[in-house]
Amino acid sequence: MNERTAIRRNEEKGRDTMIARVTSSEFSSGFFDQSRPAIITDALSDWRIAERWTPDYLAGVSKSQRVTLSRASDGRYQCDPSHDGARSHAFDNSETEFGEIAQRLVDPDAGDQIYVMQQSIPDKLPDLLDNLVVPRWIETQRPDINLWFGRRTMTQLHFDYSNNFFAQLYGTKVFTMFDPRDSDRLYPYHHDTATAHLSYVDPERPDLGKYPDFAHAPGIHFTMQAGELLFLPAFWWHHVSAPGVAVSVNFWWSPQLRQVLDAQNSMRALPNLYAIDRLKSFRQAFLQPEQLDFVTAAKRFLDHGRTWAACVLALAAFDEWASDQPWLRDTQRAPGCRLSDLPDHLRKVCAIAFTNDSAVGAHRSVIEDAALLAAAVAKYYGDVQIERERVTALLGVVKALLGQSSGART
Repeated sequence: MNERTAIRRNEEKGRDTMIARVTSSEFSSGFFDQSRPAIITDALSDWRIAERWTPDYLAGVSKSQRVTLSRASDGRYQCDPSHDGARSHAFDNSETEFGEIAQRLVDPDAGDQIYVMQQSIPDKLPDLLDNLVVPRWIETQRPDINLWFGRRTMTQLHFDYSNNFFAQLYGTKVFTMFDPRDSDRLYPYHHDTATAHLSYVDPERPDLGKYPDFAHAPGIHFTMQAGELLFLPAFWWHHVSAPGVAVSVNFWWSPQLRQVLDAQNSMRALPNLYAIDRLKSFRQAFLQPEQLDFVTAAKRFLDHGRTWAACVLALAAFDEWASDQPWLRDTQRAPGCRLSDLPDHLRKVCAIAFTNDSAVGAHRSVIEDAALLAAAVAKYYGDVQIERERVTALLGVVKALLGQSSGART
């Protein structure tokens, strides 16, 4: 099948496999509103990249500043599935002076494949801040700004939970991207892990015997040239490689609630966040700015057909309500809890609640079902496996219990 035939067939499926290349004046709010990736061809014209972002230039900047150097014998920077939060890297990390790293990358005879990846410029290399310009579309967003500087690197197929402006400053980078709607065809790591945003599939050499549905995921393939700026919306899957020495800077900022509601894979971080602090930091960072709590956020997701996320948020609301009751305050409760352990925890909570609080008994069947729902969200990531009626019932009971607790305190 030639390229033109492949493009036509994918267009017949309702997908555009070409990425838009536009000027700064052509890049509009529509790309943000539609979460549509695009390459802006002239956005870096005032960066003076030929002077300020070459490997030779970087070799003379912040020489003694220590940064994280990553090494991979084959240039493939990948992670194994991890359940305990400590990722198992298929590469080595060490703290090394930036000047030493830059000199190795400048040396044309050096054969090692090394990478300075995702190093915060404000924190680690502040001397570079004056050499960059925050894209005008996100000047008020206070984005995270990171440097990527390496030789012959490949980054595993993954997605990020943030929007991204990716500036290519030296060399080239080759991208393969996939729409969030194709997440199930990309074989993500299990959702109840710290690496739930990673894929088992290598797009450069996919094993279709193990991952047959990947053949039906239309990818977008392109090469970023120096001087180009990529708008990469949150939750879009991407695989990135550099054939030689490459320098890039990226800007991450938070997605809008609309993006989270629309993207199938957007809530894959919830299990890991539940394991950390039962979603307290998630609520503070994401829900509170939208004037939402667990209950109102669950209702918003439920109305949008996102029953899995709504269920996790409803369980978090019930879990938190129970922890605030006098009959549970003296029991040991870990700050976080894996979803796989949540069913047993909720069974214990229910047993104590039924013994100590007669008001809870009025909702016995729904509350007992909370542990079964917890088992379902731990096993599956998907809306079809979680019954909307059961989530609605749990939300109704939590709202009633919260109302009773509020009345008791007044």
